[in-house]
Amino acid sequence: MPKRLLILVAHPDDESFGSGGTIARYVAEGVEVHVVIATDGAAGSVVEEYANERERLVEIRDKELETAVSILGATLHKLNYRDSGYIGDPANNHPDAFIQCDIEEGTRRVVALIRQIRPQVVMTHDPTGGYFHPDHIQCNKITTPAFYAAGDAKQYPDIGPAPYQPQKLYFGAFPNRWIKFFTFLMRLRGQDPKKMGRNKDIDMTRLGYPRKKVHTLVNYSRYWDVKKEASAAHASQGGGGGGARGGLLPEWIQRRWLANEMYIRAHPPTPDGYSEKDLFAGVDLSETVTNQARLGD
Repeated sequence: MPKRLLILVAHPDDESFGSGGTIARYVAEGVEVHVVIATDGAAGSVVEEYANERERLVEIRDKELETAVSILGATLHKLNYRDSGYIGDPANNHPDAFIQCDIEEGTRRVVALIRQIRPQVVMTHDPTGGYFHPDHIQCNKITTPAFYAAGDAKQYPDIGPAPYQPQKLYFGAFPNRWIKFFTFLMRLRGQDPKKMGRNKDIDMTRLGYPRKKVHTLVNYSRYWDVKKEASAAHASQGGGGGGARGGLLPEWIQRRWLANEMYIRAHPPTPDGYSEKDLFAGVDLSETVTNQARLGD
């Protein structure tokens, strides 16, 4: 049975800016990687060059997304919810906004994807959305229950094919020790770490997890250029060059010391201090593993 990874993230660009290195690495290693994008990016902020293109933003971001995922080598799926915008954005209240969707309906759609794709490993945003972005949090709210429901024949019996239980669930995360370091650098440069991002809605002092709660480190140094190229495809969003790392440290330092993407292993239950370097560590690739065995790890 081939290795399969399903990554469900909120916006066109999250797949590259957030997990592009992980995707590029596993594709290169022969894993079937499926990227699911929840929203259309309609309410996203844009760089100055695209300020007059807001009416075409969905079309622009869709093309950027397809280019980026092609560069990464993954298979793309879209849920096509409307982008809910940043924290406190009036777009949050749009009736078609992702955060207004029925959780049961969203979960159902993810269950269908899991049963069709049959991934051993599923990954999404953490419960805080990384930086409390509402769409990121919503991804967690629909993906987590779908992970457990997909293998239960009593749940969503009308959704085929047969029930299938993935073995591992991960949340994207990062240790707060790096956040504290970058916060220090920001203050040295006269920046307010409580008002970061294009919309000044990100409070860096609230972000990150203690290192002992971040279980998995995926090194992508060999695929740095692939992630960089995929990120650059999202030109309307700055091409990935506007983040804290991009603005505060030279690229050679980032490439050598920071080419890691980190995850919390949500299932199987994982103790503080556990450490691994492969999302597929311990995965059973045989077709005979039962749903009960998978959830009983």
